[in-house]
Amino acid sequence: MLIKGRNLMEKIAFAAKPAAASNKIKFYHLSCEKGELPLAGETEAYFIPFRTATVFPFSFPFGRKVNLRNAVSLTFRPVLGEQESKLSLVPQVTEQRVNLTRGAAWFVAKEEISEYEELLGKKSIFLPAPAAFASEVGGNGLIVWHEGNSSCALWLEDYTPQLYRYAPDPEGGAEALAQWMRSYASSIGKEIPAEDIRIFCSEDVSLGELRRAAAATFAAAPGLAHLDLSNRGASMAERYEAFFNTAFRSIKIASAAGLMFFILSLVILIQNKYMAESFAAAPSEVYRLAMGEVSRSPLASITKRMRLLTGGGVQLTLEGTLANFGAAWKTLPAGTDIKVDAIRYGRERTEIEGQAPKTDNIQQLRDALAKNGFAVKLGDVQQIPGGGMRFTLNLTEGGREK
Repeated sequence: MLIKGRNLMEKIAFAAKPAAASNKIKFYHLSCEKGELPLAGETEAYFIPFRTATVFPFSFPFGRKVNLRNAVSLTFRPVLGEQESKLSLVPQVTEQRVNLTRGAAWFVAKEEISEYEELLGKKSIFLPAPAAFASEVGGNGLIVWHEGNSSCALWLEDYTPQLYRYAPDPEGGAEALAQWMRSYASSIGKEIPAEDIRIFCSEDVSLGELRRAAAATFAAAPGLAHLDLSNRGASMAERYEAFFNTAFRSIKIASAAGLMFFILSLVILIQNKYMAESFAAAPSEVYRLAMGEVSRSPLASITKRMRLLTGGGVQLTLEGTLANFGAAWKTLPAGTDIKVDAIRYGRERTEIEGQAPKTDNIQQLRDALAKNGFAVKLGDVQQIPGGGMRFTLNLTEGGREK
């Protein structure tokens, strides 16, 4: 059973304290009457049902914002293709530790953003409409926003966006969109419980209710509080990252100079320490220093280690892989709309990358491969702007998945 936002608004008192920054922000959705002018120092923030927006979660093994934009661009460039130059990129960081940066990358067509800037002003903050109510599901669940003749939905996990989708009413309305999002989550092995779904209609949400919900969300999720999908927000984020890149580059140069002198001193110390030892004992000593253990036959020991590193698992021949893939492809039902972009062959694992309009098509290909000598593991499944999905399948032989 899907929970309507109207009833929820009547039952819940927003007890969470707004974030400090939100005191200077006036929240609106497109259908509400403003009825007031912003005071000096106040900023207008609009929750907008973007038609062209899409979002991809990311996780990188570094804790600073150095080259974050470049890392995001390189990661999602194969998905975006030729559309990259037409899209505005805004990274949203939701968690950052010493060796981890986690968040989501928002992409919106620059043309659509410009349309809203002409309508609402170039100094306004733009946010995806469902994000205002993220606190209503505790940062874990699905929010659907219906406004005018269309709906948009946002799926969150720990306040990190996982998927955004826009759909006009002729495609089924808000509840149909919610079911589509649940089906997508199920197709990648996740679940959105019915009790974690909220549907809000713009005509049922007053300006006061919107502002209380948005303030609670900003207090609970600093990552959303710093998000701005306007062209001005994207430019400011890019300049901010460029500044830190330059600063960290200077620090790295200074650190590299100190590290070079340290390494030079260390090399001289090691050379003086071991130069007097006999050549007969040198191989064993080098092995001990490198591997941390003693060996009477260092050459044999290192050879054994190399064999272990190269692995000895089940190996796929190129001919066998192509033959099995061809056999699986022939068993697909007529009219199956799947496009294979790349086959990356490896002796122990082969990766298939392609595009399909629906998750059902991906499952058909997966089943066909599983019946033709492969163990199949589903990799990334990502929504493509404009429709369809990009997917990867990892193939191993004889039910021995890696």
